[in-house]
Amino acid sequence: MRKVGFIGLGNMGRGMCKNLILKGNYLTVFDINEDAMQLFKGKAVLAHSPLEVLKNSEVIFLSLPNSMVVEKIINEFLAEGVQGKIIVDTSTSYPMSTRTLHSKIKAAGGGLVDSPLIAGPAEADRGELIAVAAGDKEDVDKVDDLLRCYCKHYDYVGPSGNGHLIKIAQNFAGLSQALIYAQLYPIIAKYGINPQELYKSLNNEVFSNWVFQFYSEKYINKNYRMDFALELGLKDLNYMKKLCDDLNIPGFLLDGAIDLCRVALKEGRGKELDFSHAGNTMYEYVGLE
Repeated sequence: MRKVGFIGLGNMGRGMCKNLILKGNYLTVFDINEDAMQLFKGKAVLAHSPLEVLKNSEVIFLSLPNSMVVEKIINEFLAEGVQGKIIVDTSTSYPMSTRTLHSKIKAAGGGLVDSPLIAGPAEADRGELIAVAAGDKEDVDKVDDLLRCYCKHYDYVGPSGNGHLIKIAQNFAGLSQALIYAQLYPIIAKYGINPQELYKSLNNEVFSNWVFQFYSEKYINKNYRMDFALELGLKDLNYMKKLCDDLNIPGFLLDGAIDLCRVALKEGRGKELDFSHAGNTMYEYVGLE
């Protein structure tokens, strides 16, 4: 039985934490949302602070909204001491930040693994996520059994920050595709064609994939249930934009994707609503909402 900490019990963290417990690990958990913590009452130790998680655990998992929150918590850990601890950041964080934190933690005698996730809350709940893992290979090897508690597969992708770089690249590809369909279905509908006809023409081995299937259902049925927040999607696209700026590379396709997300946020969407509400914004633009 390993002593594991988990900070961040949201849509993804909840399922990951559940599977870590089911596989026989001793969990100490923390979330700023008390209701999220109560789901694990009687199954894990409910901590009062991130530092309590640090003290109780040999490995600490983070599933947090952004790099700013990750940096705040890890800096608190560094002030307390991380000798012999391994931190696994499953968040979608900025890779340059991750590399800086890795250097600080390593100098303090600990380890940092960036292991962002692919797929969604349903896969997290079933313990069938796909992930990547980056950092010192010996640190990744030390948490291999824990990653496999909630992953059906993960790939080691090299030094610190590589995992988060691959993740924001994946999100750029996937979210951009989702935004393409957010525009296409309303345009087709405005022209007088049933969006279902576009779906049928694209639902084949050339065009169809998980993103197409997932978001097409939302746009066609105007079912904007919460799965992935628009605000988080914009954050991820902005990370890729920042990376392009840092590398002095133009982000031509990024700019349009970011603009549509910002328009949706400006109209009061985002924090509590799903990324697919970009489609709702487009339906409004063409006068069909």
